[in-house]
Amino acid sequence: MTAEEPTSSDSEGPSDSQPPSEDILKPALRLLSLRARTVKELKGRLKERGFPSTEVSHCVRWLQERDLLDDEAFAQTHTRDRLRFSPRSPFLLRRELALKGVQPKVAAEVVEHVLVEEGVSPADLSIKAAAGWIQKQSSRTRTELLGDRFSPEREKIRRRLYGFLSRRGFRGDAVRRGMEAGEEKAREIEG
Repeated sequence: MTAEEPTSSDSEGPSDSQPPSEDILKPALRLLSLRARTVKELKGRLKERGFPSTEVSHCVRWLQERDLLDDEAFAQTHTRDRLRFSPRSPFLLRRELALKGVQPKVAAEVVEHVLVEEGVSPADLSIKAAAGWIQKQSSRTRTELLGDRFSPEREKIRRRLYGFLSRRGFRGDAVRRGMEAGEEKAREIEG
């Protein structure tokens, strides 16, 4: 076979150097302009719109070659946003990324890298999450949290805070530190 003869993979779809048709490229770019997406998410949305798999694959490869679609960059942005606006445990961050289509190994590396880069630990994230939760509660709730030790009202609020932190993926010492920070924040606000 000479260099000019097409290979079997070339005959299956358009060449990667050729841009995808505007029929698929415009919707793909529109989806990416709304928010960053993973390869899995973009493929799914384009297939939902009825585009053939070969066109979708070609479009995705073309976008990746031009760094317009990058799972690792998506994972970094998503992780940083979660740390700043909606803290959760590293375990839950990795799980969210995997559900969005980021490879588990990439998700683990990115989460670890971002945590180190931002200088935060799981306990720090739990503390931040608990403080945010306390700020959103009513004055009455904060007062009950600071009430008599072992009172039913105080224990109810502590269970709610514990449940919130658990749903955010925190365990063990991170939860304990978050609980303590929650009470400190309530004292600070109600003080």
